[in-house]
Amino acid sequence: MFDMIRNGEFYSVWSKGTALYVRWANVQGIGYPELMVLYAMKTKDRLTQKEIGEGYGLLKQTVNTVIRDLKARGYITLEPSKEDKREKLLSFTQEGEQYAFRMVEPLLCAEERVCKRIGYERMEQLQDIMELFNLLFEREVTDHAGKNGQDE
Repeated sequence: MFDMIRNGEFYSVWSKGTALYVRWANVQGIGYPELMVLYAMKTKDRLTQKEIGEGYGLLKQTVNTVIRDLKARGYITLEPSKEDKREKLLSFTQEGEQYAFRMVEPLLCAEERVCKRIGYERMEQLQDIMELFNLLFEREVTDHAGKNGQDE
């Protein structure tokens, strides 16, 4: 048995990373879900609510609540996707772009400084390993759910 997993150290390390983003959001005076929506929109082009939820581990309803709030504040617009009219593509308004810049740009700069210190090659390896872990673990979770939680 891999002792790091058995002792919960792996999840502890992983959780601390998320907790640091929660702390960043708190310092900015916003919630973690809003930070993740702004982060996603700032770093990727023309996303849907579904893509943000799936890509950042947020519940569909949570993303919807954040999007409605940002829209009401005049920070984003929604337009139907050309591929699927049921999906709405999110875009920043000019005011929203400025707001997102204030909230996210310092975070991106902090991440960049950390990546430089660690080294880009090691960061790429870390990302590859985490993607593989998530893929394999998702299969395990899905298989377990398909067995209704019964032990083998």
